[in-house]
Amino acid sequence: MISLTEYKQYLISVCHWPIDHDIAEIEKRKNIMNKRYSDEYLEKIISDTYSFIYDVLESETVKDGYFLKEIDDDTTSYIDLNLSGGAYSDTLFVDDSTGRIISNYLMHQVLGRDLIIYIKCDEIEDDSDEDILSFYFRYYIYIQGFPENIDKVKESIFGKSKQLIKAGDNHE
Repeated sequence: MISLTEYKQYLISVCHWPIDHDIAEIEKRKNIMNKRYSDEYLEKIISDTYSFIYDVLESETVKDGYFLKEIDDDTTSYIDLNLSGGAYSDTLFVDDSTGRIISNYLMHQVLGRDLIIYIKCDEIEDDSDEDILSFYFRYYIYIQGFPENIDKVKESIFGKSKQLIKAGDNHE
């Protein structure tokens, strides 16, 4: 599990443009982070993300290569430390059924660089009144691109599964 210090270091050191590498710019990002994002909030993101990863890995659909969780709304947010060009240090997804805040960066750290995570939206036509054309939307956290060694990832997180062996009667 990544520590708070490691996560904070990532957030201020991520760079999208050469100007972002400047020491003064990194110091500005550090000051912004300390003002905008409390340690408790960042610890919640770390904890919530790992909790979400456990749920993802326990899902039956992972073996089919995807994960889908319905949510009420697209509440995607960002850790914004004023990077050049409007880039963000991290993208956050909210699992509103549990209130968990999920870090895109941390998901990639655990499940690999090929992971794709985004909010999927299905637009559904509401034909309950034939005189009125209306739509409603269903939102999902959608994940695909799991590593081929997903069983090893599960094992590293959950540990080796142990089988219960019933003791037999050894009397002759």
